[in-house]
Amino acid sequence: MGNNKLNAYAARMKEGDEEAFALLYESTKKGVFSFVYSVTRDYEVSEELMQETYVRVKQNIRSYREGNFSAWLLMIARNLAYNHVRRAKRETPLPENPSEREYRMEEVGTPVLDAVKAVLGEEEGQIVVLHAVGGYKHREIAKMLNKPLGTVTWTYKNALEKLRKYLEEEGKR
Repeated sequence: MGNNKLNAYAARMKEGDEEAFALLYESTKKGVFSFVYSVTRDYEVSEELMQETYVRVKQNIRSYREGNFSAWLLMIARNLAYNHVRRAKRETPLPENPSEREYRMEEVGTPVLDAVKAVLGEEEGQIVVLHAVGGYKHREIAKMLNKPLGTVTWTYKNALEKLRKYLEEEGKR
């Protein structure tokens, strides 16, 4: 989605237009979820953090100054995701009940995300998920991650090669 359209939605939100928020949410939720998932690598947590991202957007929309709305939105999502990861490292997880795990629907239908989680590093995973799942262009990802465009495209190409090899090996098993 174009930044001009997102800025227009943000301007309408500042005026209290709830429909603009709904349009903004529908236009960006896939990319936000993908980005958060690439950091947390946990489907359920990513859903919660995505929702928290939009709560923060609504709370702080008045402080947004017209510019790159996608970058602002993903900065909020990134901060929430990294804060969660830091907190989670300090916590001791409880053992998961295997019978409950069998019925977790969020794990169904995510083989690509599972492969990304298994094979790629954090930065590679973010770039692949943002491009392939979130639909962002390499140029947009470079701005979001504050990386040179060449680095993003090179990383993407190499990450896809790693995924291809991994999926070929999994197919042979």
